[in-house]
This record gives sequence, C-alpha cells and structure tokens, in this order.
Amino acid sequence: MNKRIVLLTSVSVFLLSALVITSSAQERTVGVNVGEWFEYDHIFDWSSSDPNATIPPYFELVSEIEWTNITILDVSGTNVTFQSVMHLKNGTDLTNLGLTDVDTGEGNATNWVVSANLDPNDSIYTTGDYSSWKINETIVKTYPDGVRDTNHVNITKEMNMTGVYMYASNNFYWDRSSGIVVEMTIIQISQMEAIETNMTSIIKITESDVWVIPEFSTYTSLLLTLVLLTVPIVTIKRRLLKTSIQ
Repeated sequence: MNKRIVLLTSVSVFLLSALVITSSAQERTVGVNVGEWFEYDHIFDWSSSDPNATIPPYFELVSEIEWTNITILDVSGTNVTFQSVMHLKNGTDLTNLGLTDVDTGEGNATNWVVSANLDPNDSIYTTGDYSSWKINETIVKTYPDGVRDTNHVNITKEMNMTGVYMYASNNFYWDRSSGIVVEMTIIQISQMEAIETNMTSIIKITESDVWVIPEFSTYTSLLLTLVLLTVPIVTIKRRLLKTSIQ
C-alpha cells in the first residue's frame, strides 16, 4: 500500500468526524518547480502493553521505510505530479507517482504539497475533507538551509468513553514559499480493556537541491575568506620587504 495513504488511513475516520467543511478565498499557486527534489528521513515507533501484540499490517510498510525522496515531474495549473522513492531497511526501493491539486486537494498524495504563500487561517485546500484544515500559524523553523518561514497545522482529536480512550494528533509543517512539506508528526494513542497502544511516525526533510545544507555559518565563511586572503598578502609584503633590504 502507498505510504502516503497508509499514514492517514488509520486515523482518517477518527479525525474527519470532528471536521466542518469550509473554504478559503486565498489564491492557490504552485511553489515548486519541475526537477526539484526533496529527501526525508523517517522515524517510526509502535508499542503495546500487550506482550503478545504484533504491529498491525497497515503499519508494516511504514515501519520499514528509512527515507523517502520525491522529485517534481510536472506542474500544470494547480496540479503537481512527482515521483516518490521509498528506501526500505532491507535495501529495496519502492517507486510511486504522486499527484496533488494544491487548490482542491484532489489526488493520491494529499498533504505533501500545498499552495505557496498561505497565511494563518487559510485552509490548506479549498474543497474536500481537508478544507477545514487551516494554517494555525506561520513560524520560523530551522531546516537544511537554515531558518525559514514555515506554515504549521495541528489537528488533534480526543475521545474518552467507558473503557475506551483514543487520542490522535497530526502536526504538519510546510515551507511557506514553496508549499512543500518539511515535517510531519503523527501520534496515536489508544486504550481498550486496559491495553495501551502507541504509534509515532515522524517524517522530516534532510536534504534538497533547492536548499543547500550550509557547511559554515555566514560569519564563519566571511572569517575564513579574510584569513585566506590575509595570508598571501602578508607573505607578499614580507618578500617585498626582504628584497628591498637586500
């Protein structure tokens, strides 16, 4: 099963029961370009207080992913098509095509790409189930290239009945200027008949050809440049002084 579907399927019914469909007049534009690629590390953890419990089948693939690389293949209007390569712990690569309309949210890769330049209270998509997911805040976060304006959405749902407790929290972060996802954190907690089950899935960007990971800070680079320039100048002056004395 496609990883993007797997991550959302298990909590979709639980979360969507709390959603109220709305829309936004914000103009939707694509902020990524053909040929750009983005790579993400995966962290997955599943546990149960039942010593005989095993990981559910719908989490098996997610638990084996080490990293994912997506490459933008096509941009047409508000539609973005990309190739995703999921690298598994056993060395296998799984390749899929993802499609998202950054206006309506239609496609099989929802939440990986949203419109560029959204602001707080804008919905991430204008129609469908996710049109009630609104940007909570625009914050500054540090990613591969340094600090960037990042749009954050948190969707949390909690249910507590006799003998049953369920908690689900989704945190999504998108680079504001491009609309590409830079981080996803999905947490699920359930307690039934005194058995507690926990799941955490974290996807975070580590590399991109758009944002180069800096080896030195701006100050360090400037200082290094001055040192490299100063050494030859001092050497030349010494040679000139020595020549004039002779």
